[in-house]
Amino acid sequence: MLLQSKSNEILLEKVMDEFSAATSLASVVVDIHGTEVSRLCNFTPFCQLIRSNPKYRSLCQKCDMFGGLEASKTGKPLIYRCHAGLTDFSVPIVVENQLSGFLLSGQVICEENSQVDNIQTEETDWKNDKELISAFRSVPVFSAKKINSSAEMLTIISQYYLKSEMEKSHEEQKQKIAFHHTKVAHHEDNKEIRKALKYIEKNLNRPITLDEVASHVYLSSYYFSKLFKKEMGVNFINYVNQKKMSLAKDMLKNPRWSIDNVARNLGFTQTSYFCKVFRKEFDITPKGYRETLK
Repeated sequence: MLLQSKSNEILLEKVMDEFSAATSLASVVVDIHGTEVSRLCNFTPFCQLIRSNPKYRSLCQKCDMFGGLEASKTGKPLIYRCHAGLTDFSVPIVVENQLSGFLLSGQVICEENSQVDNIQTEETDWKNDKELISAFRSVPVFSAKKINSSAEMLTIISQYYLKSEMEKSHEEQKQKIAFHHTKVAHHEDNKEIRKALKYIEKNLNRPITLDEVASHVYLSSYYFSKLFKKEMGVNFINYVNQKKMSLAKDMLKNPRWSIDNVARNLGFTQTSYFCKVFRKEFDITPKGYRETLK
């Protein structure tokens, strides 16, 4: 996922830290499932406490997800009331026409509270907890005008600055990949490597070992490993996984294929390991990738 590349993670956390410092609002970045992918910036003691309870945390994440998805329908910020009665707002992050996640902020009481709609109707019993009631009393109160202005500010940040910076980062990553492929084409002049690459390509549907490929090209495993890394600029295992994950993306576009089936047809005996490799390669899980295709 774009949000979880290291460069974008640093960028998002810096932006949200500065936004929270400027507005005194809490903020966080979440993925399309409502799961936090950044630090919790300036969270109120009440929200920190309520999210420490697994039951309430699940409801918080539902609100985050629903708020984000509603905002993504219009591309505009959505101001809403969470399950605990606080006012929040969500701004979608769209990079290269792909919904990547949401910027969330708020955790305040709106002076004109009756004007803010609930994002979901599920009732919660947090008011039975004396500690939460005490923490709720310290939640800041903001006017509707200040909340609206803050939401507009975060939208401008998302639509212009973040979009530009993240697309730039994505383009740089694509150029690195293109450069790597150029190197592959160049180094195919080595007959052993050329033969090994063809063998790998034909056997992506099953487990492939370095010893097996080395034997196929009549080289020792040690020498083949060194030669492969020198010629390809990447070690054998990483190269095979990159090829398999590229194929996996195409397979996942077919809704008739379950993730288990995709994993098995690429030679993975454990789906969990397949998902781990896929996420490492593309910064998103196979399930998350399928969600973006919708």
